[in-house]
Amino acid sequence: MAVERTLFIVKPDATGRNLTGKLLAHVEDKGFRIVEARFARLTREQCNEFYAEHLGKPFFPELVDYMTSGQVMICCLEREAAVATLREVIGATDPGLAAEGTIRRLYAESKGRNSVHASDSLASAEREVKLFFGVAALSH
Repeated sequence: MAVERTLFIVKPDATGRNLTGKLLAHVEDKGFRIVEARFARLTREQCNEFYAEHLGKPFFPELVDYMTSGQVMICCLEREAAVATLREVIGATDPGLAAEGTIRRLYAESKGRNSVHASDSLASAEREVKLFFGVAALSH
């Protein structure tokens, strides 16, 4: 199986509750290596680009307000089958539907304040990692 890189974001609700270390430890315990990471305060412009596929949807303004409401931790993670594995590790968007032991089941406050983001496909991972860390982060 090929080593992949993917994007992982600890969202404002989780950083605000001082969960960043626990969430990073959780993904490291699942075999992920942190390639790059940094705290940031996302701008509305960054959110518009990052969530471009949701532009015009009814929840979009609330999503942007939420993602710009506080500090986030943006990470490039690496391991075999990184994209699919991280999606399993974080669980369903709705924490009530997320499997036991997943990040969202353990830490999310609600479907909207779900603590973390993970790329949903290889194409998204490439676009998202490049957006926040540049082309160099894609090579291994």
